Amino acid sequence: MASSPEKSSTAQELKEQGNRLFLCRKYQEAATCYSKTINRNPSVAVYYTNRTLSLADCKHALELDPHSVKAHFFLCQCHLELENYNEAIGNLQRAYNLAKEQRLNFGDDIPSALRVAKKKRWNSIEEKRINQENKLHAYLTKLILAEKESSWGLPNHTNEEAIGKHISSLGYAFTES
Repeated sequence: MASSPEKSSTAQELKEQGNRLFLCRKYQEAATCYSKTINRNPSVAVYYTNRTLSLADCKHALELDPHSVKAHFFLCQCHLELENYNEAIGNLQRAYNLAKEQRLNFGDDIPSALRVAKKKRWNSIEEKRINQENKLHAYLTKLILAEKESSWGLPNHTNEEAIGKHISSLGYAFTES
């Protein structure tokens, strides 16, 4: 269903007004303008990517125009906020490839965002690894102490020293990894 030129013209004017408001950091007012733009002409992908960095808007923009570099880029930003790093990286790689195919120049914006996404993914993986390592360390320490109490009977100084050495070497092994 095509819209009339009058509606498209009005939608374009609203989009431009929204862009001016966005540049003035009046985000709520800009979003309202973009929403009016979408109401006037819901078949233009750019209007959805302008409105907000919402996952639903970006996906809808991609349904309307699967080759929209901007929609892929903003979809990445949504996924980064949701900590879906693999999806974010995939969208950025798609945006980068589309920009190359379409001969669009985004400067270093896309490669820079790709580096940020990869670093966030690495940091997340590393944080999980450290947490698992700490849990394993605590579990092994607990096992050593339980073994001491159950099989060695009453503590003596030799057993206490051996247990201390085991726990100490265990701690050293975890700090070195």
